[in-house]
Amino acid sequence: MNVIQRVCMEYEKDESEDLEEMKRRFDNITALMMELQSYGYPPEELVGEAPPGWVTDPQTGLPKVDDVSKAAEFCSLIRINYFFM
Repeated sequence: MNVIQRVCMEYEKDESEDLEEMKRRFDNITALMMELQSYGYPPEELVGEAPPGWVTDPQTGLPKVDDVSKAAEFCSLIRINYFFM
């Protein structure tokens, strides 16, 4: 079973009110998400083209800001941080 299926299965169990069970599920989901990230950034065919101002870093394969002012136009969090710089 692949990691995405296991993440989905953990989220589907989200019915318990027991704090210990909730913590166990949270820990499992965190571990699964870390495993998923270890496989690298998904290909452009899955995630689509990067938004304006962003590029894919050729060394890491992760998205990074290439043009802050252009990226800020399309992201409210960057726009706020850019304003206070």
